Amino acid sequence: MTQGSRSTRLPALIWAVLLLLCALFVTHQVWQGAPLDTRITALLPESDEQPILQRADHSLGDTYEKRLLILLKGDDSAQAAELLRQQLKDSGSVSSLDTETPPRPDKVLAEHRYRLLSQPLQQADADTWLKQGLTRLFTPGMDADIQRDPFGLLDQWLNERLSGPVSWQDGGPTIDSAEGLWRVVSATLDGDPYQLQLQTRLMETLDEFEQAHPQLTVLRAGVVFHAAAGAQQARSEISTIGLGSLLGILLLLALVFRRPGVMAALLLPVFCGLLLATAVSWALFASLNLITLAFGASLIGISVDYALHLQCYRQLHPQRPLSRLWPSLFLGLLTSLCAYLVQLATPMPGLRQMATFTALGLVGAWLTVRLWLPLLPVQPHPATSRIADGLNRWRLTRPGLAVVLVTSLILSTATLVALMKTTLSHDLRQLNPSPAELVAEQQHVQKLMQQPASFRYLLVTADNEEALLQRLEAIDPLLTSLSADGHLSAWQHIAQAVPSRATQQDNLELVRQRYDEVLPQLLDQVGLDPVLAERLTQRLDDVPELTINEWLNTGAGETGRPLVLDGTERPAALVLLGDVDSSAVARLEELAGAPDILYRDRVNALSIQLSTLSREISQWLLLALLLVIAGLTWRYRRRAWRALLPPVGAVALTLGVLAATHTGLTLFHLLGLLLVLGIGMDAGIFSTEHPSDSSTWLAISLSCASSLLAFGLLAFSATPALHFLGTTCLIGLVATWCLVPVARGVQPDSGTDTRHHARHHSETRSHETH
Repeated sequence: MTQGSRSTRLPALIWAVLLLLCALFVTHQVWQGAPLDTRITALLPESDEQPILQRADHSLGDTYEKRLLILLKGDDSAQAAELLRQQLKDSGSVSSLDTETPPRPDKVLAEHRYRLLSQPLQQADADTWLKQGLTRLFTPGMDADIQRDPFGLLDQWLNERLSGPVSWQDGGPTIDSAEGLWRVVSATLDGDPYQLQLQTRLMETLDEFEQAHPQLTVLRAGVVFHAAAGAQQARSEISTIGLGSLLGILLLLALVFRRPGVMAALLLPVFCGLLLATAVSWALFASLNLITLAFGASLIGISVDYALHLQCYRQLHPQRPLSRLWPSLFLGLLTSLCAYLVQLATPMPGLRQMATFTALGLVGAWLTVRLWLPLLPVQPHPATSRIADGLNRWRLTRPGLAVVLVTSLILSTATLVALMKTTLSHDLRQLNPSPAELVAEQQHVQKLMQQPASFRYLLVTADNEEALLQRLEAIDPLLTSLSADGHLSAWQHIAQAVPSRATQQDNLELVRQRYDEVLPQLLDQVGLDPVLAERLTQRLDDVPELTINEWLNTGAGETGRPLVLDGTERPAALVLLGDVDSSAVARLEELAGAPDILYRDRVNALSIQLSTLSREISQWLLLALLLVIAGLTWRYRRRAWRALLPPVGAVALTLGVLAATHTGLTLFHLLGLLLVLGIGMDAGIFSTEHPSDSSTWLAISLSCASSLLAFGLLAFSATPALHFLGTTCLIGLVATWCLVPVARGVQPDSGTDTRHHARHHSETRSHETH
């Protein structure tokens, strides 16, 4: 039979039209290649730090996120590197390749040469200067112009600035290390590193190259490789988790209901909920995070809950009106929405998106159950009743003293362990979905290239450019000391290339002194007229100063542009820092106590944000528990403990198990607890509203089992955030199902139950006959 009227058919039709529009919108988005976000940092809070720090982060991100480095080592590596450059260019994934050495800015800097001294010449005595001049004049092949630069000041200064691990051999950049000769392929991406199409083109090109050159060792570094690995992992888990949940639930439903029509009716709300959630979330947020979709795939486990309660009720009581069921279904929706919508109060865009997606999915599933399923005919099967009878034997007629004591002891112990041993863990590195091999490759490349990190730096400000350069120079002794003691691997700042005006003036004075002392001796030893010394010394008059902009506008200085911040109220520059240990961090933080210096470690800063956010989520979780306790106590009075035992007890048991296994709680463990709380509330409400109904226990069991299939599978995710959430749900959902029999009301009179099932079996046989 169906239970529908003209008043319900119109809303059902409107709902169908709305879902059709959602389907058209999603199809359009997929066809247009709408963006999908793969960044784990999208799940983190929006920063409320100083705007200048945010500007520095964005500047470094814009510069380095689009860069990639590939190192090759092995036989025929020179030809292979050239081939790879051509393949990358043909793939359309890169906009430019670094195929030529940057031109030396000798001509541009020629007029500044007398203000630029390499460190060895600054510390050298007059005899060393004389030997330097003689060596240049009498060494074949050296560009020795005695009138312009008799001591080779500019050559030495540029060699010092442009020196590094990278040299040029066979027409390309190389690194000659203890491991062997590495060929360097560096490029700039033709787009955002998080674009899936760009990732696909790039990874396909590299995979084909590696398959064609198995003799080569290949190292990769760049944001795009981590983004591609995260996207691939997320896509894989969307299919495996979603497909695994779906197949498991299909098998479970087939075992219980044995009717294809019933199974289709149960899955229909799931599909409609996901369709509504995807369409509206995409419209609201412009782009969807793949972790949101992976999380949404698990929505299968809970959105089927409403359909299960309705179908179990109709299967076992086909003649009863559905009006008795709607209040508890609506109360279950409201309590679940409260648990999920708590996330909307967080400052994390990604979590707000996940909360919105989940809430919309639940609403869509509930509306489908309310508006469409009553219009479908009931198709009972004898197996459903037999399974319900079998499950009903598990219920406790009246929980005896032993059951009460054991349950109380377990819950008390879990609560005590949770209170005493629960620890928090907010290290952002735990949320990094990149494979360990890729992280190791990135670190290997940075070590070979001797590059400082782009996420750790000092930010220095001053009133003007000269004061800024002097402040940077004043920091150098500390950094040199840390490096010499092995506490700091590398550092880089603009004053290493552009000395302050004071330093340039000191250099010029030293050059004048050496010209007066050494130049006459040099001219005498090479047989030139000493009068020439006066003419050469005149070149030291009116020597222009080298400025930051002049250096940055040279080919060699272009790479230093990210070290200077534009558009700030006061001149600002960055000191990029390499690997540091705790000793270096302490010294750097002490240095940052000055008002004009800030120390920034973005990974640690984001970890602190996670810590703050987790405290907020903990407070919201406690508030949700208190509201649930107050609301259910108001509704059920003396029976409130029956509704509260499954959700509150499951949360306590989960926290106890995690604490006992020394698992530090992360943000995603707390989100898992919110899910456990929502599912537990459904179970508690339905078992309290319908304590004598075997269909309720069947629906609760199926709901817990399906939720375990969906959320429990996340425990096997390689994405750390989803793994933490899944582990929490796995423990909590098992605890919920085990606590429901203790919380259920008194077993109904056996005669009444027997008469009901006799009548139901008669109705079932009548349906099958027809």
